[in-house]
Amino acid sequence: MSKPAIAHIVYFWLKEGTTEEDKKAFEKGLELLGTIPLIDSFYWGTPAKAEKRDVVDDSYDYCINSFFASLENEAAYQADADHHVFINNHSHIWDKVIVYNNVVN
Repeated sequence: MSKPAIAHIVYFWLKEGTTEEDKKAFEKGLELLGTIPLIDSFYWGTPAKAEKRDVVDDSYDYCINSFFASLENEAAYQADADHHVFINNHSHIWDKVIVYNNVVN
């Protein structure tokens, strides 16, 4: 398999008071999100318990790392019905979302 062309990184900050039940449902939603065929590879996680440094932002609750073969595949993913199901099912628990897309060299 060739190296993916686009990395799509998304950080989620959950609302204060989000229940463990909601977090578990969110995690299941992340697992399903990662099965969308347009994605070459997909990983999700929570902040690492790394050394605290000024340049490290570990204020988020969850992060996804999705890799795509092309910008066209990333754009199609944005329109994918399962992507919208994830947003519709879980957006009520997040307070903030930041997306970073970058070319993979």
